[in-house]
Amino acid sequence: MDVLAKAQELAEALGQSSEYQRLKQARETIEQHESAKIMLRNFSEKQLELQKQQLDGQPITESQVEELRQLYEVLLINPYIRELFEAEFQFSGLMMEVQEVLTKAISLKPLDDDQVDQKESQQIIKPEKKIWTPGS
Repeated sequence: MDVLAKAQELAEALGQSSEYQRLKQARETIEQHESAKIMLRNFSEKQLELQKQQLDGQPITESQVEELRQLYEVLLINPYIRELFEAEFQFSGLMMEVQEVLTKAISLKPLDDDQVDQKESQQIIKPEKKIWTPGS
């Protein structure tokens, strides 16, 4: 069995999934709406700025978190961006499920009962909310 050929089949199946098609359509819609694109880019830049700050060892303040949360809420008012976020969330859930299937399929049997308990407590929990908001 050729692992890479199977991986290609999986990639093709993912590309044909309704979750991916929804995500692809949402991205195309954003590309057609300049204001949504700009809003999304500004949010991403702010998010990246805070991530860099954190990686540099500088604490993120409550006001910065609040500012990002408010920006996120403004984004959700835009129906194109909201659809993109929901489509990304849905596709992400599918990818998590695929990862879980792959992980279970190749996992070695535990050496003892303690490892069984640890493994059960480390299972991936599929998100239930449609949209994540900073601070939630």
